[in-house]
Amino acid sequence: MKMRRWFTGLSAFALSVGVLAGCSSDQTSSESDGKEVAEVVELKLGHVWPNSEIHAQAAEKFAEEVAELSDGSLKIELFEDGTLGADKDLLEGLKVGTADIWVGGAGVLSGSSDTAKIFTVPFLFDSQEHFDKVYNGEVGQEISDKILEESGYKVLSYWERGARWLTVNKEVKTPEDLAGLKIRVPESPVFVKSFEQLGAAPTPMAFGEVFTSLQQGVIDGQENPLSLIYNSKFNEVVDYLVKTEHVREPISLVISDTTFNKLSPEQQEILEKAANGEAKKYAAETIISGDSEYLQKLQDAGMKLVEPNLADFQAKLDGFVDTNFPEIKDIFEKVRSAK
Repeated sequence: MKMRRWFTGLSAFALSVGVLAGCSSDQTSSESDGKEVAEVVELKLGHVWPNSEIHAQAAEKFAEEVAELSDGSLKIELFEDGTLGADKDLLEGLKVGTADIWVGGAGVLSGSSDTAKIFTVPFLFDSQEHFDKVYNGEVGQEISDKILEESGYKVLSYWERGARWLTVNKEVKTPEDLAGLKIRVPESPVFVKSFEQLGAAPTPMAFGEVFTSLQQGVIDGQENPLSLIYNSKFNEVVDYLVKTEHVREPISLVISDTTFNKLSPEQQEILEKAANGEAKKYAAETIISGDSEYLQKLQDAGMKLVEPNLADFQAKLDGFVDTNFPEIKDIFEKVRSAK
């Protein structure tokens, strides 16, 4: 069910509220007793996940912490499950003011930033530790700075998402088994090119259309982290769970630079602190501890686990960046060197 939720501190209920969606205000409003109170700033946060998904819950924790840190002067209104549109619509909404904050797979940013293509390069990381070192360190900050320069989107934080697995209605043990299969991928050139190079027929599609498309046979499979596979009930419409772990893509929490710069320095600090606070911690701990649980649940629900030889897939993608995306070769080398 599509929903929106309000999060604000208790003190906000006592305020005379002037709505300033998408911007901030240091203005005050006068009450009849002569006292002046600061106006509440409301920000709309949109995402495409059901509220049972880990990152939907992390978004709630982010909103709660913003309310707490701001004593109710910043209020996050959550729009879940694609209420404000698909990921691409939400990012466009940040530009025109129909949304203020977006949280989603970072690869979606590649539609407006060449640098963001790095997020979904297959087999980029050697381990979880390598991933963490990049996105919590200098290389991650450099990526964020380049995205801001190229697109006008400011990344407030990167959250853990977990590796992406393939789910398909055919047993896939080698890249050759993918030949001709219609695999839903996000609307990202990197995803499209990587599955083309593997021999599949990549089919870009908004996330909200995936379940029905699998059910009706429009596509043969899709790929996502285990938590999203389970919470989206893909086990009901697909048979095989293939342990490819081909992409470790972060979740990005993003605000337009224009909106961010309308906020006071104190409000900016609150957003950044909350973005890297309990919500980030929750996502990391829940994903890392929960993957084995989700794997068991999916198998209990009837999915058949396939563990292919990943070296065959990696070999098929040899030279992927040099051939298809030379514009990110420099940042690719920095990520690889950070292991």
